[in-house]
Amino acid sequence: METTMVTGERASAARVRAQRIAGLLIFLANGFCMGTWVTRIPDFKRAFVLSEATLGNVLLAPALGAFLGMPMAGWLVARLGSRAVAVSSGAALAISLFGPGLARSPLELFLVLTFFGASNGVMDVSMNANAAEVEQAWGRPIMSSFHALYSVGGLAGAAAGGGLAHAGVTPAAHLSLAAVAALLLVVLLSGWVRPGVPARDPPKNPFVLPPRAMWPLCAIAFLCMFGEGAMADWSAVYLRDTLGTTAAFAATGFAAFSVAMAAGRFLGDGVSSRLGPVAVVRGGGVLVAVGLAAALLIGHPMAGLIGFASVGLGLSCVVPTVFSAAARTGPTGTSIAAVATFGYLAFLGGPPVVGHIAAATSLPFALSLIVAGALAIVLLAGSAGGPAPARGDQGAGAPS
Repeated sequence: METTMVTGERASAARVRAQRIAGLLIFLANGFCMGTWVTRIPDFKRAFVLSEATLGNVLLAPALGAFLGMPMAGWLVARLGSRAVAVSSGAALAISLFGPGLARSPLELFLVLTFFGASNGVMDVSMNANAAEVEQAWGRPIMSSFHALYSVGGLAGAAAGGGLAHAGVTPAAHLSLAAVAALLLVVLLSGWVRPGVPARDPPKNPFVLPPRAMWPLCAIAFLCMFGEGAMADWSAVYLRDTLGTTAAFAATGFAAFSVAMAAGRFLGDGVSSRLGPVAVVRGGGVLVAVGLAAALLIGHPMAGLIGFASVGLGLSCVVPTVFSAAARTGPTGTSIAAVATFGYLAFLGGPPVVGHIAAATSLPFALSLIVAGALAIVLLAGSAGGPAPARGDQGAGAPS
C-alpha cells in the first residue's frame, strides 16, 4: 500500500512538472508572436506611408480586439476550462500573424490587427488562469517564471525580426514563417497543458466590474502594462525615426527591454520572498522612472537601450506580483481575469495614445507618460501587500 502511494505521488509530481513546462512554453509562444509583430511596425508604417497619428489609429485595432475579447475570456474559462480556451486562442493568435502581410490598405491592416488583438486578449487571460492552477498544484509561488518565458518569447521574436530585417526578408514572409512556427508549437503542447476545470456556477454576464478592493491592483496593472505596450510598439520607432538608427539597431530596443524583463522575472519569485511584494512593486516603479527619464533627456541610441532595459527590469515583476495579490483578494479566476483585462487593455490601448500625443508634441515627450505612470505605481504599491499565499496540502508533494 505504501509503495503504491509513493508511486502515485511521483506520478502526480511528474504530471504537474510536465504541465508547468507546457504552460511555460504557451507563454513563450505568446511572447514570440508579440515580439515578431512589434519589430515590423516601422516597416508597415513606411509601406503604407503612415504618419504617427495614423499609425496610432491603426494601433487602436488590437486594443479594440482586446476590449471585445478579454471580458469574454474569463466567461469562457469558467465554462470550458482554461486549457481549451488557452490552446484555441493560441492557435488563433498564431494564424492572425498571416494577416498584416496580406493587408493591402490601412483599413485591411486595421481589421486583421483587430483579430490579432482579440486572440491575444483571450489567450492572455486564459493562460494566466491556467498558470494560477498550475501554481496551486505546485505548492509555492512560480507565477514570475511563466511571465519570464513570455519575455524570452518576446526576445526571440524581436531577435529573429532584427536578423531577418537585416537579411532583407520581407515583413510578409517573416510573419508567415513565425505564424507557422507558433501554430506548430501550440498544437504540439495542447495535450500537455493542465486541464482546466469549468466552474460549477459560471457567471452569466461576462461584463462585470471588479469589486472596489481590486481597483488599486487593476490600476497598477494598467499603468505597468501601458509602459510595456509603449515599449513594444514605439521603442523601435523611437530609435529609428527620432534618433536616426538603422532598422536592425532599432529592433534591439525591444530586445534590450525583453532581456532585462526576462532576467528580472527569472529572479522575481526569490526577490519577492526576501523583500516582500510591496518593495518589489515600489522599487520597480522607481527604477523605471529614473532610468527612462535619464534616457529621454540624454537622447543617444545607447542611452535609449539602457533606458529601455531599465524599464524592462523595473516592470518585470510588477504584474506577476499583482496577480498573486489579486488571488489573495478575491476568487482566483475572476480576480486574475479582472487584473489581466485592465492590464492588457492598457498594453494594447496605450500605444495609440502615445502616437497621438507624439503627433501633437514629440515622441520623447509622449514616452515620458511611462515615467509618470511609474511614479503613480510607487504611490499605489502598498495595495500589493498582504499575507503571503499559504502552502496547502497540495504543496507537500509538489515537484521541486
